[in-house]
Formats: sequence, structure tokens, C-alpha cells
Amino acid sequence: MIKKDQKKIVKILDTKSTFVFDFDGVLADSVNIKTLAFYELYKEYGESISSKVVEHHQANGGMSRFDKFKYYHGNFLNMDLRESDIEELSTKFSSLVKESVIKSPEIRGAEEFLKKNYLNEKLFFINSATPESEIKEIIKCRNMDHYFTQVFGSPKSKLDNLRAILSRYNIDITQIVFFGDALSDFDAANKLGCMFVGIGQHIEDILSSRLPVPVGQNYLLKDFKELL
Repeated sequence: MIKKDQKKIVKILDTKSTFVFDFDGVLADSVNIKTLAFYELYKEYGESISSKVVEHHQANGGMSRFDKFKYYHGNFLNMDLRESDIEELSTKFSSLVKESVIKSPEIRGAEEFLKKNYLNEKLFFINSATPESEIKEIIKCRNMDHYFTQVFGSPKSKLDNLRAILSRYNIDITQIVFFGDALSDFDAANKLGCMFVGIGQHIEDILSSRLPVPVGQNYLLKDFKELL
């Protein structure tokens, strides 16, 4: 069982220097916006296909949209995509989601948690599966860019982005905490060996069905309000 002891988590976080955040479902309540966008993109192929797309998307948060397009067309439609096709799909997807994500509500307590720990001189990074240029624009439009030392997105993987943070800023792995809501976030943190804090019911449900789960440095929270 992964630990859910809020008081202990707060004490541990006080000793860490660097917080890395996924964005959708962690800082912003925007996961469903992207679920609906995938449905819209694939509904022309019929309800069966669009339902498969939604099911896969919900089970694979943290996988880049580029990889998802390739997977859906290849496995569900038996179609190969050219790079130009992927770019076109990505542009359509962005047009469906970007403004809604910018306006989406925060995960409860997220802004207060950022403010509190920013004043305590923690280093903050974003590590998202959203294309890097797009997530940077979203962060800026939400007036959050001043918090973050750097914003990382796709096409690099979550694991590669964590490694880049380590090497580029010469941070000890024991000082990093990764806040995520997807299996890819959990896997990246555990492969690298840093502390992981899962945010929300979705990641708890995923990990509860994935046994055995290493306990070690893994924790679960409903939202950031539990840390305030």
C-alpha cells in the first residue's frame, strides 16, 4: 500500500529543494478537456473507434499526443501516418483544447501550494506530455510562468525531461519530488529514483490495480489542499 500520511509528506517536502509538476490533472483540472478532444478527432471513424481511443487515452495519461495519434491510426484504423499528418492532427487538437485548458480551474490548493513553496525558495519545473511550445504558452497565459525555472514538454519523454533537469541544473536526485497523476509519471520517477507524489483518484486507482507497487518514496494525495 502506498503511503497517504499527509503530515509525514509535509515534513519530507520541507527537506527537498526541487519540485517537478506534471500539468494536466496536477495543477489544472484539464484532463477531461483533452479526453473530449480525442473523441472529437476520431468520431468520424465511428463510435467503436472513438470509444477505443478514449479508453486508451484515459489509461495512458502522460503519453504524448504524437505517440497516441500513431498508435490509434496504426492499431485501430490500420493506417500509417506521415509526419505532416501528425502535425495536422496536432494542430487540430491544439485548436480544440488550448483555450479551454488556459481557462480551466486549478486543482484544489495548487496555486496556494506554489506560492507558499516559491517563497521558501524551492525550484519548480513543469514536466508535461503537452508539446513544449504549447505548454509554455498555457503557463504564461495562466500567469504562472514566474514560478518555474524551466518548462519541459514533449516530444521528449517524462523520464528524459527529468534527466535533463538533473544534469542541466546539477540537482541531486534525492532532492527532487515529482508530482504526477499518470502511470508514466510514476514510472519515470521510480526509474530515476526520485520521490513521487500522486495527485488525485485516477493515479490511486491505476496503482491499486498494479501490484506489487514499490512503497519506498511513493505517496498519494487527493489534492494540494491536504498539504496546506
